[in-house]
Amino acid sequence: MSGFDAIINRKAPSPWELFKTNPSLYIASKLYNSLNQQLLRPLSTPVRTICISDTHNTDISALIPPGDILIHAGDLTHSGTPRELQVTFDWLVSLPHEHKIVIAGNHDTYLQTAEGRSWVHTWRDRGIIYLEDEAHTIQVRGRAFKIFGSPFTPQHGNGAFQYPRTGVTGTPSRWSVIPNNTDILITHGPPHGHLDLAGLGCRALLARIWELGRTHQPVLHVFGHIHGGRGIENMPWNSAQSIWEDIVLKKGGWFHTMHLLWAMLLGGRDNGIRTIAVNASVVGGPRDRDIRPPVVIDI
Repeated sequence: MSGFDAIINRKAPSPWELFKTNPSLYIASKLYNSLNQQLLRPLSTPVRTICISDTHNTDISALIPPGDILIHAGDLTHSGTPRELQVTFDWLVSLPHEHKIVIAGNHDTYLQTAEGRSWVHTWRDRGIIYLEDEAHTIQVRGRAFKIFGSPFTPQHGNGAFQYPRTGVTGTPSRWSVIPNNTDILITHGPPHGHLDLAGLGCRALLARIWELGRTHQPVLHVFGHIHGGRGIENMPWNSAQSIWEDIVLKKGGWFHTMHLLWAMLLGGRDNGIRTIAVNASVVGGPRDRDIRPPVVIDI
């Protein structure tokens, strides 16, 4: 396993390890987590969404609960071979969910070939919607959801569906393909600073989601890739979130941490519209031996 693979697949560090490494960043993360974990208002007609990612050939049928929408955010396989993908396809077909939305990940190499792309789009005949930088709208009990999915992540090694790291900063140009009216966003990798082990996510993706929020904030963003970042976050799209992202970019600092606390005291805990961010990585822990259940979100 290469150095970067070891980072993205490592288990989440303990609180003590985080504090020892960077006390100001740790305190800032605890402050921000107290904001983003606030419960959202209950929905009168919720749509149950079952979120998984990074299964890497693991059959977790016994762990998957009923729901309206099943989302797989990529890395269906370990080596990306046609045989592995066929097994995963058969497994997904066997699941009972009415709507099944799937993207690839950097391990799913065959799906980046012409033959693989042609084959995977026939999955729709069996009720599986595969998305590669494209949108699809579904209807669930009278509610419409526009879903956009993309398998692309910043360049690392020879994996599939990657874009150059050079020049990938806060400019959202690579992600301009995401429609402005997206309700559910599915990407293989996380946005920078959110469920990404404090900084391994994409800054360009984060910038584009901020753009979306000016007119139509996605209700749900599902991703994986960074196995140790698994979790749920309610992104509030306010000054406190912006300050937190700056803290992650600058790797901490007590002045920035106090700025975050001040912003929260002055209204960072607003109850406006939020985006539920989910890192739904299934495998994780040392050598990816831990198998975690799906993340269930009502939207």
